[in-house]
Amino acid sequence: MEEPECPVCLQSYDGESTVPRVLACGHTACEECLTNLPKKFPDTIRCPACTVLVKFPPQGPSALPKNIDLLRLFPSISKLKLEPGRNFEKVVEFVTRSWSDDFYATWKDRILVHDAVSVEIRESESSDFDSSSRLCGSLRDDSKVSLLRVASFEHGDCDSVLKYSYVQRMMSCLWGMREEERDELDAIISVKQRGVSKVFGLWGDLKNGVLYLVGEKLIGFSLEEFDSLEDETLRLGIIGMQICEALLNLHKEGLITGCLSVSCVKFDEYENAYVDLIELIETGRNVYRIIAEETSSLRKPVGASEMGLIFVGLQQKGIFISSEVLFEFLKEQNMLIKNTSSKSFVSHNSDVWPVCFLLLKLRLGKRCTEEFIESVNCVDGKGCEEGIEDILVLYTGITEKLSLESELQGKFKSMVEILRQCCCLDPQARPVLTDLWKCIRELVMKPRFNSMSRLHKTIYGKRKQFCLAQSELCRLVEVESKEVDKELPGMKIGDEAEEGKVDIDFPGRVSEGKVRSKDMRGHQDSVTGLAVGGGFLFSSSYDRTILIWSLKDFSHVHTFKGHQDKVMALIHIEGTEPVCVSGDGGGGIFVWSTTFPLEEQPLRKWYEPKDWRYTGIHALAYSEYGHVYTGSGDNTIKAWSLQDGSLLCTMSGHKSVVSTLVVVNGVLYSGSWDGTVRLWSLSDNSLLTVLGEETPGIVRSILSLAADDQTLVAAYQNGDIQIWRDDTLMKSMKIQNGAILSIAVNGKWLFTGGWDKTINVQELSGDEISVNCAHVGSIPGSSVITSLLYWEGKLFAGFADKTIKGNLGRLKRNVQDFTSMNYWVVRDYYRLVESVNSLEPQIQSLSDEQVKLSLKAKTAEFRERLARGESLADMQAEAFAVVREAAKRTIGMRHFDVQIIGGGVLHDGSIAEMKTGEGKTLVSTLAAYLNALTGEGVHVVTVNDYLAQRDAEWMGRVHRFLGLSVGLIQRGMKAEERKFNYSCDITYTNNSELGFDYLRDNLTSNREQLVMRWPKPFHFAIVDEVDSVLIDEGRNPLLISGEANENAARYPVAAKVAELLVKDSHYKVELKENSVELTEEGISLAEMALETGDLWDENDPWARFVMNALKAKEFYKRDVQYIVRDGKALIINELTGRVEDKRRWSEGVHQAVEAKEGLEIQADSIVVAQITYQSLFKLYPKLSGMTGTAKTEEKEFLKMFQIPVIEVPTNLSNIRIDLPIQAFATARGKWEHVRREVEDMFGQGRPVLVGTTSVENSEYLSELLKEWGIPHNVLNARPKYAAREADFIAQAGRKYAITISTNMAGRGTDIILGGNPKMLAREIIEDSILSYLTSEVLADNIDDDELSQKVLSKIKVGPSSLALLARASLMAKYVGKSESKSWTRKKAKSVVTESLEKSQTMDPMELQNLINEQSEMYPLGPAIALAYLSVLKDCEAHCLHEGSEVKRLGGLHVIGTSLHESRRIDNQLRGRAGRQGDPGSTRFMISLQDEMFQKFNFDTEWAVRLISKITNDEDLPIEGDTIVKQLLALQINAEKYFFGIRKSLVEFDEVLEVQRKHVYDLRQLLLTGENESCSQHIFQYMQAVVDEIVVGNSNPQKHPRYWSLAKLLKEFMAISGNLLDESFSGITEETMLQSLENLHEGSSIEMEDLSLPHLPKPPNAFRGIRRKNSSLRRWLDICSDNLTGSGSYRTLINLLRKFLGDYLIASYLNVVQESGFDDGYIKEIERAVLLKTLDCYWRDHLVNMNKLSSAVNVRSFAHRNPLEEYKIDGCRFFISMLSATRRLTVESILQYWSSPMESQELFIS
Repeated sequence: MEEPECPVCLQSYDGESTVPRVLACGHTACEECLTNLPKKFPDTIRCPACTVLVKFPPQGPSALPKNIDLLRLFPSISKLKLEPGRNFEKVVEFVTRSWSDDFYATWKDRILVHDAVSVEIRESESSDFDSSSRLCGSLRDDSKVSLLRVASFEHGDCDSVLKYSYVQRMMSCLWGMREEERDELDAIISVKQRGVSKVFGLWGDLKNGVLYLVGEKLIGFSLEEFDSLEDETLRLGIIGMQICEALLNLHKEGLITGCLSVSCVKFDEYENAYVDLIELIETGRNVYRIIAEETSSLRKPVGASEMGLIFVGLQQKGIFISSEVLFEFLKEQNMLIKNTSSKSFVSHNSDVWPVCFLLLKLRLGKRCTEEFIESVNCVDGKGCEEGIEDILVLYTGITEKLSLESELQGKFKSMVEILRQCCCLDPQARPVLTDLWKCIRELVMKPRFNSMSRLHKTIYGKRKQFCLAQSELCRLVEVESKEVDKELPGMKIGDEAEEGKVDIDFPGRVSEGKVRSKDMRGHQDSVTGLAVGGGFLFSSSYDRTILIWSLKDFSHVHTFKGHQDKVMALIHIEGTEPVCVSGDGGGGIFVWSTTFPLEEQPLRKWYEPKDWRYTGIHALAYSEYGHVYTGSGDNTIKAWSLQDGSLLCTMSGHKSVVSTLVVVNGVLYSGSWDGTVRLWSLSDNSLLTVLGEETPGIVRSILSLAADDQTLVAAYQNGDIQIWRDDTLMKSMKIQNGAILSIAVNGKWLFTGGWDKTINVQELSGDEISVNCAHVGSIPGSSVITSLLYWEGKLFAGFADKTIKGNLGRLKRNVQDFTSMNYWVVRDYYRLVESVNSLEPQIQSLSDEQVKLSLKAKTAEFRERLARGESLADMQAEAFAVVREAAKRTIGMRHFDVQIIGGGVLHDGSIAEMKTGEGKTLVSTLAAYLNALTGEGVHVVTVNDYLAQRDAEWMGRVHRFLGLSVGLIQRGMKAEERKFNYSCDITYTNNSELGFDYLRDNLTSNREQLVMRWPKPFHFAIVDEVDSVLIDEGRNPLLISGEANENAARYPVAAKVAELLVKDSHYKVELKENSVELTEEGISLAEMALETGDLWDENDPWARFVMNALKAKEFYKRDVQYIVRDGKALIINELTGRVEDKRRWSEGVHQAVEAKEGLEIQADSIVVAQITYQSLFKLYPKLSGMTGTAKTEEKEFLKMFQIPVIEVPTNLSNIRIDLPIQAFATARGKWEHVRREVEDMFGQGRPVLVGTTSVENSEYLSELLKEWGIPHNVLNARPKYAAREADFIAQAGRKYAITISTNMAGRGTDIILGGNPKMLAREIIEDSILSYLTSEVLADNIDDDELSQKVLSKIKVGPSSLALLARASLMAKYVGKSESKSWTRKKAKSVVTESLEKSQTMDPMELQNLINEQSEMYPLGPAIALAYLSVLKDCEAHCLHEGSEVKRLGGLHVIGTSLHESRRIDNQLRGRAGRQGDPGSTRFMISLQDEMFQKFNFDTEWAVRLISKITNDEDLPIEGDTIVKQLLALQINAEKYFFGIRKSLVEFDEVLEVQRKHVYDLRQLLLTGENESCSQHIFQYMQAVVDEIVVGNSNPQKHPRYWSLAKLLKEFMAISGNLLDESFSGITEETMLQSLENLHEGSSIEMEDLSLPHLPKPPNAFRGIRRKNSSLRRWLDICSDNLTGSGSYRTLINLLRKFLGDYLIASYLNVVQESGFDDGYIKEIERAVLLKTLDCYWRDHLVNMNKLSSAVNVRSFAHRNPLEEYKIDGCRFFISMLSATRRLTVESILQYWSSPMESQELFIS
């Protein structure tokens, strides 16, 4: 990667001489160039990159921010500074990377996933060597593979604290390999050639620490099997040709084999020969082994006799190696005579030799080896000791003595010569492989032409060539698994660690704290301080000692003893006399010499004076003036002389203990328990300033300070830190839970540790204006962290458990943090956060009244700026700051920084993935407000009415406060209400209401009935739970149906027939496809039962009804897919678990279910309008969404909607524990273990949420728990449970709460630990009030409700609350009497709801005043509101206390009882626990009998067998990774299947989408357009119908006498009704022909008043310029279109089209004018006819298209693409539909005006 450079001077940025500065446009240039650029306008500069004018600070480029990200990308840029002005002596990077981005990009796709390979056996059967480094395994698809060792790495069983991920270890192992080895691996993996076995990539065995090369495993023959080929000469020739072709293909890739063995030749299932790359490498390794074994005891150099032993060894193993390659081997082993060199060199011809001997081996079998050995023994080795040339005689003698002629007889005799040439010692004299191939081919076949002529000229690639036998990979004879303490590839330990490489294989997992460390034990009490100096580490402790440790091996060196009290502070002072100074709790100050040898007694000591307040020395510091400073318990700081211990001065001012001291750049910083930091001048010990006095009344004790040149960091007892720069507070944030006892800073790295037993690592960045503090990671400790020290890249920590951990290796960030696009996108959004935060102080200082006025004015100001041409991006930061303050003032909620990022993501039209509890609802206000400023409307879309209403009321307060209007769409609203709400700036609705409103608007025939913002109803949408809406609901299109009353009686009959039919005998079931298929026996039985001869008879169709009855029987289960209530079958949404009473299954399925249940059969439905959610939301120009689980479906969102998914960081880290999945063989075992786990958690008091997939399962588990007396709540689709959904969710996080739920509890509401105080307070109010307001009670009572309430702690309502409740109840009693309790329960609850809303907008004093003013009128609303506020405080206190208890117990425990069809749904259930940093845990228990495995017909028998092998009890759970991973892989297959369904649905719907858009645009134009547009459409339709008639009955290439003039006249008269009876009644075919002939022979014609000879003249209706222009345009259109075609009579046909069109239009205008009706009535008639005919044919077209989508699938059997077929036929259908629409429109309108009274019924319906 090239280093970044300035676009002006082209100098590379280095952070010092060429400093990159970022302009407002986002581009970067260096400081010097920016200074020298011309400035035509004040404080403005033109960007050299994009030439845009941007603001330029008057202070110069130094005021612009550095491009830190740009510098950080390139490690070669050294000396990077955090802030200007800093100059650290040594800043060691704590987060480092060991490889480049290019390296990672090159190798990431070549590493197989860790579970891709299953190792089975060692491949000893395919090798003669016991030490074979190959294993046999299989891939996920059960294909066999060979595994070859190539490297090793730190394996998982080591004792290191560090545990690294699979990819990290693989990447580090590769990085540690030599470049030559990596190049060879790259070349081998890249081979994709015919005849060469496949190499899939690299795979690591984590258990044994070995990196394997994974290749295809083919069929191999043993030596004995090769012997059986002796007589199969033809087969031998074919094998030889295929081997030659494979080697030639390897040559193209730059690979030379150099040697071959019989094991290198493998065969596929068709017996084609392949060269196995894995075997080639193993063969090369075997050559090294043989040479090493044969020459280990021989003298050097070798002679002919020794060479003979080597030849024999290779031959016995079936290895054939060319002479030049062999001698290269011997050279490397120093086995040849010195000063000798071979005249030959390794080349492509080196492969000819081994091929030749391999063919001989195949032909001669064992005799080849025997004769070879015999030949070696016969060669006289004497005298062959002088050089290589002499030794080569041995090879020549061998080849001469082989019995070639005796074996290669007949047609193979000609092959002897070329084989002898192949054995030539000089490679250049050997024939090339192509010659050998052609020779073999000539013997095997007699080709008529050279089909492989390309082999004559083998063009080798540009890849670097190397000999595989001599490769580095073959030299790795034994690859051992290395121990942890050994130096690994790419790894340096301790002080030898290089700056450019990390300590360990790969970046560690900081979040898990897996960091290398060295434990030092020796103290007897808590460690209090650490210091480094003189090559030693010093540690102090409460045990009154100071231990000295060696920094080389961390061994204990010495102990300082002498303190009489616990040692509280420790420092080391470098100088001519290095010393260590310690202070204790008794006021003793000891000075120890640190020069060797170390003394046991201090050099000197002294004591501070004591009084009754004194608590000892808490802090020490040293200045360059030779003074030691002590921070004491008497609130003072004392300066002492280091030389004699005399007191120099006392500095006072702190109001509590001085807990920490730091000296930097001549300034002493002192921190105190009083919460302030004081700065003192070291020159005169005077006070400079005081920090932290800005918040009087709030005292937070400072426990530790850290500082460098300009930055000061203070740590507080509540876990906060504050960062000052130049006496200015830059940042205040909470980073730890509990007190921070110690803090360390080095450059940009900040380390904190304290009570939460965790070391947090933060990365500081920023400039003079702002500071960012980003969390990098954390290191969990075993105890409280009491002290921290960072020195030269190593972190030391002291703990309260008496230990010290040293050499905590550099933390490493995962490489994905840098390569992930999400990382950089989110990082960019922090600029927005900084801008928003910088604006916040300006608004915070305003009063509530000032804020209300100023923020409303801001909305008006923003709109004015938009009108002046500014964009939303220009005001984004200001708008977000305004919304943040409005939310804080209205609903008491302030947007966190991560929520600002979420708002930015939504505004940019992306999907924000935010975890459960991160406040997605609040985030939506940011983007909604900003986009609503345009006045075009914003839709906030939720998944149900409850959430839409809640968000509109809750978040609507923020928008109304800012002056925007907020609308709400709910089920049951009237058209007027909907229209008003859609016209608001922001509209809250649910997805189904939005879709149906769009469809209904396109069915209405009256513009007054339109409810959306036409002509642009869609502008910007924010979709909550976007994955649920666009993916889960994507399979179910929205349908509006009309009723058809036919065939209702057939459904019960078909249901009875379905009961007779037996599964697997009479019909087959496909669960995956939800389809059934009748067998021959089933068809016969059904036809006999129905007394019909054919189920598919068109006149008596029964097949559809029988098939639907069978589907209802098999797939639609009561209490799973539907429930029966009030005599109706109501659908249960499989994703949400809620009842959808307005939804019905289509295509007769719902009627079949009703017949099965014996319910009243409702009418069949006919599709009137339909649309999918994908098509609906594509209509928005800008679309965004929110969800907690979208990243797994990011590819689908990008493919379908072009919307990216951005992961927004969490505000607090997630500490939820996801326990391993437990798998059971049977459902019985699963449910029993679920019950036991619920019982165990109930015993602990932890709340439990059990997720089930159906009503049936939830009630089954409920019965199990009832048997054991475990109180619980059930939440499913049954009315008695669903009515109390909010109550159950409010209590699901309380202690001892057990909740069994379907997916209803999955989304939209949070489970708060300890309970939801608002919901609980509302429940108390309703229990006290409702009984007085209404006599109506809930119809369904929950039997076990009282039992579940008994175990929940009682909420203690205070006396004041009880009094207010009593008063409200009394008022409710009087109101109820006055109303005679005639209110319904719904009405009474609405009164309570309005009262509670009032409590949110009025304070208690205002409510009390309102009660006093209305005391005589029973002010029920204010009384309820006041009581609610008081009860809410009691509930908040109770929930806070109980919530802390639940957190201590471990938080909410979630149990999943089945895997869903998507991992997202499972993750949603998991997300219920651990919200907002709360503790929690999850566990999934699944059985192999679960619906998902049965539905998809997954093979789980292997799992059952495996479980039975592991345990005899089939009800015991299995948690092994192997079986669980396999089961999860099945879930991924299900995801792929449903993705295919959604993809297919979208692709098919895209065809209909284009057609729908055309039709709906036309409808809206007719509805909302001018009246004249309807007339123009009528005229166009008339001309188009005439054109179709004329063109269909004429031919431009033939004389009119050959035209179908009679048919033309008949059709023309048919469309006109009675309108043309008088004028055209006498026109005959002969008259028409004569007219056309005269017209053709004529010379000219008048187009303005066109008429034809012998034909009636059109009425004079084209009067006026507008109508004449319309007529002329029609003629121009006729002349320019290609409808007529080419021919000599083209003009004649066009004239006839124009004449008949004019005549029809003129006649229509004439009759309309004569009718006497006004224009308004006429236009309404035209509009009604146009809409009615369009709707009629569009409805029929939808039916036809739905039938077509089902029918085209059959065409795949004819190898035709169903989608392409659907497109072609769909287009044809649509053209026909438009044509029929036009004709019916013309016929209807003309019929109406020819006889108006007879046509009235056309418009009455």
